[in-house]
Amino acid sequence: MIQGHRTRARFACAVITFAAVGAAGATFAAPADAALRGVAIGTPAGYGSSNGSTNYDVYGAGCTYELDVVVDNPKTATSNLKVTSSVGGRSVTIYDAKPTTSVVKPKWRPTAPGRYMLSATLDGVTKTRAVNVGTGVQFPDFIRSGACFVVPIY
Repeated sequence: MIQGHRTRARFACAVITFAAVGAAGATFAAPADAALRGVAIGTPAGYGSSNGSTNYDVYGAGCTYELDVVVDNPKTATSNLKVTSSVGGRSVTIYDAKPTTSVVKPKWRPTAPGRYMLSATLDGVTKTRAVNVGTGVQFPDFIRSGACFVVPIY
């Protein structure tokens, strides 16, 4: 009788332990939802023209830049990834589609100098980046791979 009692007690402890480990795993498991990580500009700022001036890290109006919008688990996204560029109260949508890769690379071309806000929204989460834009001149592709010259401000 004592032996049967011990066997049932061991079985009950094993069941409780198994249930506790399963509950802990479910609690601490990483979510499988798509997660928006941020917005970056993959193309360098005004090539060489901003060194030593107040234009350091300034992008050029009229020049084209490739953005890097990082998304974890893009296939689980429930909404479109919407990327916008805003300046002076005016907003333009650059990209509006479901993400298919972990790094979405829309093109951005600021139209005038100013302080721009680049925003990316996915599944209710928004990430932003402020960008300064000066007067720019886009070189043809055969000159420095189409780099942008930003007119220096001293």
